[in-house]
Amino acid sequence: MIAYLHARFVTGEQRLSAKECSDVLCKAAAALQQSSYPDIRKFYASLRAVQQLYSAFGTNADRQTIGTVGGGIKNYLVAAIRDETMPLEEAYDACHEGIEIYRGTQNLYEEIEKPLFDRWPDKSETWLLKGEAYIKKAWNARGSGYAYTVSDKGLEHFNERLVTAEEALEHAWKLNPKDPEIARQMMTVMLGQGGGRDRMELWFDRAMVLAPNDYDACSRKLYYLEPKWYGSREAMLDFGRECVQNTNRAGRVPLVLVDAHWNFCRGYIDKSEQTNYWKQPDVWADIKSAYDRFFQLNTNTVGYYEYYAWYAYQAGQWDVLNELIPKLGPESYYRFGGKNEFDKIVQLAKEHANKPK
Repeated sequence: MIAYLHARFVTGEQRLSAKECSDVLCKAAAALQQSSYPDIRKFYASLRAVQQLYSAFGTNADRQTIGTVGGGIKNYLVAAIRDETMPLEEAYDACHEGIEIYRGTQNLYEEIEKPLFDRWPDKSETWLLKGEAYIKKAWNARGSGYAYTVSDKGLEHFNERLVTAEEALEHAWKLNPKDPEIARQMMTVMLGQGGGRDRMELWFDRAMVLAPNDYDACSRKLYYLEPKWYGSREAMLDFGRECVQNTNRAGRVPLVLVDAHWNFCRGYIDKSEQTNYWKQPDVWADIKSAYDRFFQLNTNTVGYYEYYAWYAYQAGQWDVLNELIPKLGPESYYRFGGKNEFDKIVQLAKEHANKPK
């Protein structure tokens, strides 16, 4: 357990490479699996090792290593759920993470469904997990391509599983209409089913009433409004500007306007034109208004200065960049391509500061 905790919380400060972090976590997880510690500890150690492998290597992660380290994840989770001392809240967190990492590609939910309903048949969390699982299974059947790339069988499974998810989430909402996560998950169902923007807005409004600063719900709505789904650039920007101007919203919500530009630039503009996108006056006006509002609401979130500085550099807004540079530290270098590149940008910003207006 000490080796695992060291791998989780200390190695990150040692600036190890992604491979080195993976090796340390995998070794710690393998040792913990052979111990007498509770199954929930073995579950999390195995899960974190697999997550690190995916984070480090993506789709190139070694399948044999993943199988060796993560092969017992489902069994550990089932045993943990069946442990009478396991509280519902902890069971939900573990199941949520397990469903997320498998994303419908393996039968994890089929393994945990019975023990979940045996212990907590009338709890909203149980039905919420079912909804989450069937959303993942639905999108896995559909694939990530455009509609014309989806097979008839894939579309059939997609629709069937979304119906199951919707029914589960409706039941969860009846049991607990105070949980914004239910509303957020239902927004994803609405994305897949279509049927009109009003259906999505209903669940978005429910989420925001419960959590007025719900950045996640706003991000889901923004995705719904992308041109490849049911919206347009104008719809994305209108919503983003609303997130800045609405005085009932705080937290990261104003940055949804920045996300709107980022998502549109990266998803709908030719790569050769993306750099010039940020130099457009109306685009910079939106970026500035979003960050001005964000920093007005969040005076201690210094970690976001590097993002604002990156946009200022891309837009050629040298005055703003020069104001931000003193607020940046070594942890910001990678945002600009490393220390050498960062130093070049600092020098360039100084040169522009000395130029006559």
